[in-house]
Amino acid sequence: MKFKTTAIAMAVAGTVAAPMAAQADIYASARVGIENVDTGGVSDLDVHSFASRFGAKGETDLGNGMTGFGRYEWDVDLENGDSIKLRHRYVGVKGDFGSVTVGQAYHTFYNFLVGPVDNPWWGSGYAMVSYTGRTDKAITYAGGSGNVAFGVSAYFAREADEDAPDGYEVAGSFGIGDMTLAVGVQHFEVIDNDVTGVTLSGIGAGPVTFGVAYQQNDDDDSLTVEALFGNAYAHLESINLDASDNNPMALTLGYTQSLGRNTTMWYEVVSGDADSGNSDDDLTAVRAVLKYDIM
Repeated sequence: MKFKTTAIAMAVAGTVAAPMAAQADIYASARVGIENVDTGGVSDLDVHSFASRFGAKGETDLGNGMTGFGRYEWDVDLENGDSIKLRHRYVGVKGDFGSVTVGQAYHTFYNFLVGPVDNPWWGSGYAMVSYTGRTDKAITYAGGSGNVAFGVSAYFAREADEDAPDGYEVAGSFGIGDMTLAVGVQHFEVIDNDVTGVTLSGIGAGPVTFGVAYQQNDDDDSLTVEALFGNAYAHLESINLDASDNNPMALTLGYTQSLGRNTTMWYEVVSGDADSGNSDDDLTAVRAVLKYDIM
């Protein structure tokens, strides 16, 4: 009887200890606001969700200086018949060697070239050669030493006809004081896409911090300039499209306001010029969104 009692106690202790070792974190973030979009003189006012989400993430000490980690996150904007969509779905290991991440996440090109100048909550990617956000079917290695960091991503899609890998991203960065200079390339076989990019972020000028990013794909190129001042930001994108001889551009002005623990308001004004010769293609959007993080 004593042996049986001891065994039961050990089993219960193991069951309790396992979740603690995994350090699991279940979370949600509700993001709902009001938006007015004016296109070609037609104004539309709407209240809706701005990528509200929930998910779970965690990491586990594997010993020998290594840590296992993983994350699942879903977009729960159930509007107009939309279904729950995956935002993040990845697993990985990290240690002194760097990190390896497999699945849907932010990968190399975004992390080095886009992320440093992607401060708007909603007003990015209108006029960039390659606005690469979360991408799937990828394996990424990231590492570095001191002021130097680098990353490599490879993409594998079963349905693709080309030989594997179906795409790749390579990038590196170097710290120069408070600034960071990053260069990288992105290639996808299916769309015959070759993008090169360079980003310089953390440029200080008194109370203002600037970031500049340039991307090129064949005869198309884009320039992104961003200025941060406290909780306010200005974000300008301009792209030159050789095939259509158009130069679309978009300017986003925003402000982030903390209302207290887990509660934030953000405001954005976006002005987009499609440069199509038709004013109906131009866009002006005004947004005010309340975000509450459920921990």
